[in-house]
Amino acid sequence: MTIDKAYILGLLVGGGKISCNSFIINLPFKKWGLDPQNMNTIAVDILSTICSKFRNEFSINVRYEIGSYSWSIIPIESQSMNEIQNALRDLNLPANGVILNSADLTEVKNLISVPYDESFLSGIFDTRTSVALSHRRFSNDAPTVSIEIPGSIVNYKFVIDLCCWLTDKGSVTDQILFNHPCQHSPSDPDYSSWKKGFKIRFLANSFLAKYSFAIQSKSITLQELVELQKRSEQVPCFERLIKKPSPVSVHSDIDSDSLPEKVRNKLFFHYFHICSLYGCPYAPQAQIKPIISEYKDLIFLLPRMQKGNIEEINAKYIMFKKLHFPHIPSDRYKITVAQALGDEKFAIYYEFRQALAYLFSESLNGKRHIGPMAEIINRNKNRFFYYYGDLLTSTPLLLINESNERAALISAQSSVYNQNEIDRYISVSGLEVEYCAE
Repeated sequence: MTIDKAYILGLLVGGGKISCNSFIINLPFKKWGLDPQNMNTIAVDILSTICSKFRNEFSINVRYEIGSYSWSIIPIESQSMNEIQNALRDLNLPANGVILNSADLTEVKNLISVPYDESFLSGIFDTRTSVALSHRRFSNDAPTVSIEIPGSIVNYKFVIDLCCWLTDKGSVTDQILFNHPCQHSPSDPDYSSWKKGFKIRFLANSFLAKYSFAIQSKSITLQELVELQKRSEQVPCFERLIKKPSPVSVHSDIDSDSLPEKVRNKLFFHYFHICSLYGCPYAPQAQIKPIISEYKDLIFLLPRMQKGNIEEINAKYIMFKKLHFPHIPSDRYKITVAQALGDEKFAIYYEFRQALAYLFSESLNGKRHIGPMAEIINRNKNRFFYYYGDLLTSTPLLLINESNERAALISAQSSVYNQNEIDRYISVSGLEVEYCAE
């Protein structure tokens, strides 16, 4: 092993695909990598630093291509892949296809010693890490570095092992997101774009203290993020206190074949819940188990909230009424925002205020309101909307704003309708909270 060989192998693990006598390493730099200043630095890094590493270690000449929101490193001509494949096999890594699909870091951690491990990780960071300012913990003074793995990769274990390895080396993970509908669509059970991938996030200063990039433009941007950071680091995972999580919806894709069997048809209340299921030694299992015991307070079998146009959401409401409360009257009521906010019967609907913000926001980003929810509601207190449903028995409610053709369907988590569905379809065993469809 050499420093440069370890780096190349990290590149291949992070973004490589090997087939026949060729390979491609994708660098998904998106908008950041298409900035003119960054483009020049990236090109210089590839043509000098990365090219020389491939040439010196494997006698392969490489070049780059720029595609739609990505850069690629490819051989200049057909080459024998034997040496590269043997180097991967020496680390018990896959040597064909998309490496990340089945890469297992369990033995790699033991086979690569210091300082080669840092170079190997640097290769993964250069292919998978985003330093865009949009990654932050709620505000710009808490910028994060985000290690991102696309939703097309179903290798949960790799994500867990990588995060665990970095924790072994003294890092403090700020947050981890898994490619699971409980994480990317906890509210809308029919949101079809939930496959947003995995993210392992670190506050910028914490990342810089331990790791580096070979691609200089990433290092420059990271330094800029560090200068913005004012927030302190989180405490280590195993010491972190977990607030009571928000309830999650049972998503229509909970049984998706794109989910590994270990997490398919399973509900998760926190990212630490998934870490615990996979046996991460740093996950605070002692805090997860009491949360699981309260599962009846944390699940929506009926829609937590669904938003859309009146025709679309009305059709869903009719379906749920037929299934769950066909004999309960469902009259049409007209009410102002202020009147509804003053009626405590609306308060048990978890997403009621979010629904109001959607109904009355001047503009939307997709189906999200733009602007602070409280300000939107306050500006529209004297406006009215229509609702269908029965507040006395807490049936699901259909909310309608006819002036812009928007509608929302919301349910009460504690209602007898939702609780009956939980008793019918949810089973719990240890760390597993399973949805058992009939």
